[in-house]
Formats: sequence, structure tokens, C-alpha cells
Amino acid sequence: MTISRQERSLLPFVTLQGAVGTLSGFIGYFLMGGSRHEAMFEFTALLLTVAMIAAVLAYGLGPRLGLTGKTLMKLGFFLPGVVLLSGNQTVWAMSIAFGGFLGLTWSARHWLEMQLLTDGQRDGYASHAGAVGVAGGIVATLLATMLLARTGNSARLLYALYGAACLLAAWRLGRGMADAPLQPLKAPFALVRQPQFLACLPLFFLESGLFGLGQAVTSIGASRAMGSATALGWVATVAGLAGGVGLYLSARKRDVGNRGSWLGGSCLAMAVAFLFLAGSAWLPGLFVVHLIAKAAAGPFLGASELVLNQRALDIQGDLGDRIVVREVTLWVLRMASLLGFWALSATMAPAMMLAVGAAFMALAVGLEYLVAQAWFGEGARQAA
Repeated sequence: MTISRQERSLLPFVTLQGAVGTLSGFIGYFLMGGSRHEAMFEFTALLLTVAMIAAVLAYGLGPRLGLTGKTLMKLGFFLPGVVLLSGNQTVWAMSIAFGGFLGLTWSARHWLEMQLLTDGQRDGYASHAGAVGVAGGIVATLLATMLLARTGNSARLLYALYGAACLLAAWRLGRGMADAPLQPLKAPFALVRQPQFLACLPLFFLESGLFGLGQAVTSIGASRAMGSATALGWVATVAGLAGGVGLYLSARKRDVGNRGSWLGGSCLAMAVAFLFLAGSAWLPGLFVVHLIAKAAAGPFLGASELVLNQRALDIQGDLGDRIVVREVTLWVLRMASLLGFWALSATMAPAMMLAVGAAFMALAVGLEYLVAQAWFGEGARQAA
């Protein structure tokens, strides 16, 4: 399956997005130092809020400021680069850095991909984009781990490394990339009343609404099982190879007709990975097995979810309106699940908190497959 020149121009962006995205694991580990579960929940809640505000401001003010998808992408790297190089390691600073990165880069990516890709192109692109994103993550994790090993697990120097990488990305990215000017919002609130949008809500909750909970639970598992940030980095680096290579090699085998089967296999593997995470509450060594299983299944599930998200954005309405309403809706769902679990965890020991949260994630992945089957089945019929 070939990739057009315009699609290929997006791959460097996706690669660096995957590289910087690995920062969240290290932030979670350092924040969880001394079993500070409250700090991890606070960080996750703040970053989700910052990401949502960044996306809304990007589409609300971007057209007035003359922003395009490309400039929005650059801002998504410039903001965290400045914050990370400032030396401020507070929960608020890390939330602004990583939340701003997520909100702005994903806003740019949604806009550019929805403008450039037809439905029939999405599967092959998703596989290649997933593979280069994993590759960027592996390289970034390896470099970060080597730095931590040489500096006695220095968080300050680690954040400076990521900050420098962000500023380099903001400077160099975008050459030869197809661009698309942002358009003013028209009637975003009208989308909320659409039956098509309401039908997306179960999928939104299962696919993305539990993002914050997954971040928090994984950080709890890492803090219990890994003796240092360096150890976490080595394991994550090795574990990431399987999924990235497998996804790249399977790109030609993915198409509109077999979306459901690819999603089903990856959901099953990811559910098993979360069950290993739950088991690490009693056998910490299972966290390593969880990382390997998640790294192998994650890129496949991510590729399927990328197509699924694009299908969900195919509803009626202007693209900017659709993206903004989706981001605000996901924020509400993510905050509800995160805060609900945070309140519930106040009565739990850390081990039970980890086991319950991971089991809930495994169940959600299974339900995601059941809900998504109808979406992919409809897409295959339309393509035929």
C-alpha cells in the first residue's frame, strides 16, 4: 500500500510526536516518588485540562491569528520546549508542558490528517504513522535512559533534553509539508444535538475517555515495580521494538475490509496486558510483562483507533467544530473517570488501587471492540 507525497510529509511530525510523548512515563515516575499518588492524579487532571483548553483556543483564536495546521504543530513543540528548559519541575509546570504538547500537536494532527486523507487511505497511513511514532519513542526512550544512567537519574537534565528536542522540532519541522489554514468555528454547539454525535459517546468514553485513568494506573505500577527511572527506561526501550516492527511489516495487510479483525486482535492483546498490570499488584515482576505485552499490542491498537477516530469525525458539520466538540467531550469523560477513580482510591491500599484500575481498563478495552465493530462494519459496506 503506497503513501502519497502529502501523507509522507506528515511522518516526521508523527515521529517527533511519538518521541516527545514518551516523556509522560518519566514524569509519572518522578511524580510518584515516595508513593505520592495524589501528585500523579493532580498532574493527570491538570494536563487533561490544559490539553482541552489548548485545543479550544487553537481553533477558536487560530483563524483570527492566521494560524495554519503547520504553525499549530510548531506551537505544540515550542510551548513545552520553553517550559521544560525553564527548570521548573512543579506539577503545574509539567502539566502545562505536557498538556500543551498534547492539546496543540493533536489539534494540528487531526486537522491535517482529516484534510489530506480519504477513508480508503487511512489504514495504510495509520500503520506507517504508528510505526514511525513507535520508532521515535524508542529512540527518545533510549537516549533518555542513557542520560539518566550517566547523571544519577537527574530529572532536571532529562527535562532539559526533552525541551531541547521540542525546540529543535519547532524550528525544523514542516518543510515540504502540505498545509491547511484553520477555519473559524461556526456552530459547534449544534453538533451536540446531532444523533450522529450522540451515537459516538460510548466509543469516545471507551477509546479515549479513560486516557487519564490509564496514565495514572500505569504510573502507580511503575513506581511499585521499577527500582529507578533508568530501569524503567531500559525495559520500555526493549519492549517497544516488537510492536513498532510488527506494525510496519503488517501495513500492507490492513484495509477497509479487515479493520474489525485487526481491532479485535489488538483489543484482546491489550486486555491481557492490563490483566498483567493488575497482577503486578501482588507480583511486581509482572509489570515488566505488562510493558512488553502493551508495547507489542499498543501500536496495532493505536493504528485501529486512529482510523476509528477519523471515522467518528466524519459526522456532519465543519471540521473545526467537530474537533473542538470532540475534545471538550473527551475532557468531560476523562475527568469524570479520573476523578471518580481518585475518590474511590482514597479508601484503597496502593496495591488494590492498581489491581482495580487495571482490571477496569482491561474490561474497557474489551467493550471498545464490541462498540467499534458496528462502526467498522458500516465503513466496509460504504467502501464496497
